[in-house]
Amino acid sequence: MGEMNKTELKKFEDNKLELKNKLERFHLDINSENPMQIILKGNLYIEYALRERLKEHLENPDILECDKLTFNQLARLVFSLGLLPVDIFKTVMEVNHIRNLYSHDLKYNFNEEEYRKLEITFSPDFKNMYLLFLSTNKYPINTLIKLQTAIFTIWQLITNRYNMLEN
Repeated sequence: MGEMNKTELKKFEDNKLELKNKLERFHLDINSENPMQIILKGNLYIEYALRERLKEHLENPDILECDKLTFNQLARLVFSLGLLPVDIFKTVMEVNHIRNLYSHDLKYNFNEEEYRKLEITFSPDFKNMYLLFLSTNKYPINTLIKLQTAIFTIWQLITNRYNMLEN
């Protein structure tokens, strides 16, 4: 691979700065000492992004009534249509599974062990991107920051029109 010219290098640095700023805004928006709030709000971000991704690829989205699809139906449809790389499907579904645990089990408690269950679903490419985002974090790394960053990575992949895992 050849060296980057000044224009390419500037574009790369601008993209890196934009991602860092996006990550900081995202962390501030879902910032909480409570993992339940992070999961619930993060899952909303993911669901909204999946819905928008689907709608932009449908000629007549109103016919499908995308807003009435459950998270499970929505995710399965988006991934089965090939709108996102299938290697992040398990991670998306695990975040929703954790969200459902919070919604249906008053005693559920997210902790480091639960985070490791989520991390097991990371594909190698997803994990590399996640670690890249985690390395730009200005906060001390703990389970909550890792959770926020995992959700941010999913959201970034869904909202990014030029799928970063496929390039």
